[in-house]
Amino acid sequence: MTRAIKTLATLAMAGASVLCVTSQASADPNPNNHGSEPMMIQLDTKYHVGVYTCADSGCGKWEDLTLSPGDSILADCWVSGGNVGNMGDVWYRTAQVTVNGSTVDTDQWTWTFAPYVDGAYRFHWTSMPHC
Repeated sequence: MTRAIKTLATLAMAGASVLCVTSQASADPNPNNHGSEPMMIQLDTKYHVGVYTCADSGCGKWEDLTLSPGDSILADCWVSGGNVGNMGDVWYRTAQVTVNGSTVDTDQWTWTFAPYVDGAYRFHWTSMPHC
């Protein structure tokens, strides 16, 4: 009985170690890369996306701007910011937006909520680095 308990405890510890490594990897898919070519990302969700002055929906919107599906952003990295509902806390740093076919450079770093932009696809599945 004691041997079985020790074996189960060892397996539980190994599983916890794997879980920690997996959690860290998903939180920061590319921790050593802090610069990249910006990516043009077309909004492909059903959401309208605010362009904020910081990575939190409690911040003010830049130019009171809201993007619609089909518009796009130019983003170069991501950060963990404010949570929005139960969709997470990943935000894209945004340097430029295209609204109704017109491109606008923001005059400061702005932020867009990744799950509303592309379901956080670039965060999860590409080499977009952490800021």
